[in-house]
Amino acid sequence: MRSLTGFRITAQRSGVAIAGTAAALLLLTSCAGSGEPAQEAGAAVAEDCTPLHEFTTIEPGVLTVAAMNAAPKFHALSDSGPFTGIDATLIPEFAAENCLEVKFKPMTGAAAQLDLREGKSDMFGGLILKTPERAEVFAQTEGSILYETLGITSAKDAAYDTVDSLQGKRVGTLSGSYYVEPLKAAYGANNVEEYQSDANAFEDLKAGRIDAVAWQSIQGFNFTDRDDDYVTKILDDDQKYPELTVLLENNWPHTKGNSAMTAAIDDYYERAKADGTVARVLEENEIGEEAAELYVNGR
Repeated sequence: MRSLTGFRITAQRSGVAIAGTAAALLLLTSCAGSGEPAQEAGAAVAEDCTPLHEFTTIEPGVLTVAAMNAAPKFHALSDSGPFTGIDATLIPEFAAENCLEVKFKPMTGAAAQLDLREGKSDMFGGLILKTPERAEVFAQTEGSILYETLGITSAKDAAYDTVDSLQGKRVGTLSGSYYVEPLKAAYGANNVEEYQSDANAFEDLKAGRIDAVAWQSIQGFNFTDRDDDYVTKILDDDQKYPELTVLLENNWPHTKGNSAMTAAIDDYYERAKADGTVARVLEENEIGEEAAELYVNGR
């Protein structure tokens, strides 16, 4: 079993995950390359900006992003910000090089999926796992911005380190996440509790209403790095439970059929990883070196 319990993964802290559908406008002042941080918010895109790629968006000149509010991937204290986290930097940098303003709409993961599906946003942000099911309704990239795998968060004296070690236990997860159905298949639907926010899931764990939370490891570390009584563990590959232990890929799901946007995102991913942009943003969000290695290069 590979345990990553010592990794530091911290971001702006808040005990409450904010859900909302009102738009929050983040304006970028100019075009920026993937190795160059985006400009300060507060002004329109420069008139002489030349986009690296051209693709259609719901609102011309604006990239509307339904963003899953879950630090350190993306975090907002309110619909109007401030916005922090990994995708709060990467998505604006992608938009800036394509001469687009960004309109972030912070909400739960389930609400964000619905928002994109109903055509109310161009993109689903917050480091979202690629899945065959999502590919049926959304466009997904060929490549990925980060790798990810399941993290099991529990009290330190329990420290569940295999899928089978949680049999008969009550497990929490986030509603709408990739892991919901595989967890129900492994433990039975009656033993899996779905939550709309990561904060609520962790609160129920601390209150003893569930025995563990199974979610993206980066979310688990975000809580256990600041609470010494709890631990997040990553499991080894288990052929008995491939859907729960396989290394997965994060991307930004977007409007299905918008192949030009897909190509633009894939191009950004390739350059952002090659020129160190992704590594820089992980460091800025205090992701530890070993954890960053896993998320960027896999295992």
